[in-house]
Amino acid sequence: MDNRHATHGHCFRGHTALRQHTTRIDPRRWWMLLLCAALSACQSVPPPKTSNIPLVNSTASEVLPDAKWWRQFDDPVLNQLIERAAANNLDINVAVARLQQAQAGVGATQSRLLPSVSLGGGVSDSKSDLPAAVKQGKPDTKALQLSADLKWELDVFGSNRAAANAAAAEAQAASWGISGTQLLVLGEVVRQYMTWQGAAERLRLLDQLLANQQQTLQRTQSLRKEGMASDFDLSRVQAEISSTQALLPPLRTLQAVSQHRLSVLTGENPAAPSFVLTAKPVSAWPVLRALPRQQQADLLKRRPDVRAAEQQLTASSAALASAKADRFPKFFANAVWGEQKLRLNGLQLATSPYQQVALAFSAPILNRGLINANIEAKTAQEQQALLKYDHTILQAIEQVENSLVAAQQEQQRTQALLQSREQRQTALKHAQSLYREGQTGVLPVLDVERGILSAELSLVDSQLQNSLNLIQLYTAMGGGWDQLPLPNTLASPAHSASTTGATTP
Repeated sequence: MDNRHATHGHCFRGHTALRQHTTRIDPRRWWMLLLCAALSACQSVPPPKTSNIPLVNSTASEVLPDAKWWRQFDDPVLNQLIERAAANNLDINVAVARLQQAQAGVGATQSRLLPSVSLGGGVSDSKSDLPAAVKQGKPDTKALQLSADLKWELDVFGSNRAAANAAAAEAQAASWGISGTQLLVLGEVVRQYMTWQGAAERLRLLDQLLANQQQTLQRTQSLRKEGMASDFDLSRVQAEISSTQALLPPLRTLQAVSQHRLSVLTGENPAAPSFVLTAKPVSAWPVLRALPRQQQADLLKRRPDVRAAEQQLTASSAALASAKADRFPKFFANAVWGEQKLRLNGLQLATSPYQQVALAFSAPILNRGLINANIEAKTAQEQQALLKYDHTILQAIEQVENSLVAAQQEQQRTQALLQSREQRQTALKHAQSLYREGQTGVLPVLDVERGILSAELSLVDSQLQNSLNLIQLYTAMGGGWDQLPLPNTLASPAHSASTTGATTP
């Protein structure tokens, strides 16, 4: 006959067991199990800690970032790049895999709250060629056994429940991690696209300047033949042309690097991109609507990185609660139901059913030092999570404030550069008129052209920086990630803000 009992323990163990040879189990034993289960269900998890960072709400604004603010560029190519990056970007898909891993951990920890049931069975057959008289003392035997085993750790003091809550918070943090990665990728795609456009506009200005300088060179060569220009004038014009040509390779490199970066962001091979970029003049660049300061509490609700840090703090608090619960006894229930059939020398004996119910507990006595050390470690982890949460909040506010200041100051710089360009263009017209009339040499014209080139390039740089600053402001305020298409590797088509922090556009 099979003699089974539950064995659990740390340093002290106790158990009660009931063994019967009938299929009926005393119902009074189950009241103890139900009572323990009820106590387990009543366990409460302490509320997680919150940040003590004071928030400023005096500059409240109801203006929120546009849901799809990048569509202000009215550029189909840019829209296509963003959709491809949202679906195929490897960083986003890595974040999705991290979420799937965390969700599997949730299932594993939650399973500890429920009983486990296993089936077992065995067949044994022992025969010999001994005489029948001998087999009376050493018979041939054939046994068949089948059993069901139920094991359950009764979470009376909430250790397993707290661990499950910690795993759920980790999964929620991973889901916000997807949204945070989407926001970073969105901003990077738009930044790289505008960087490519800025390099293309600089190249256009330099090509235009080279054409003007070539005309100046031809006029200077003609004047030199007539004795109205010197070799110095000619060499100066040629030197200016060479200096302008030297500015072209770095800009072409910047264009290539930006396009390669866009390929990587969209999950493509940089050596064989599937998209073609077309240069757009500065006049075709849209001006993003500047956003005023908003309530910081509303800002922090939209920032995925802040929400992820908040969930990490929740997970650390739950893990600490689980560690503290290890100071108390653990209770276990075990039940076995089975049936055994036995044949001796070919004679079928009666079927022998059996069952066993056992309750056990284990209480720590000599290992409290280890438990207390684990509690201290979890307390330190919770403190780290709280500090990281505070740091993330401050960093988010800092990024918004920096973006607002940068946008305001760059707009003032743009206005000054516009005035400088107009004044230099007026000066160039006077210098060219005097040069054609022979009242001045070529050097003043070259000096004015060089100044215009510097002003034009600075103006393009300022206009590009205006766009980049506003892109940074929109991303710093957490706008746009919830309007992106779903990643290709996301298993569930019902992906939403409640599960992964993103919604279907």
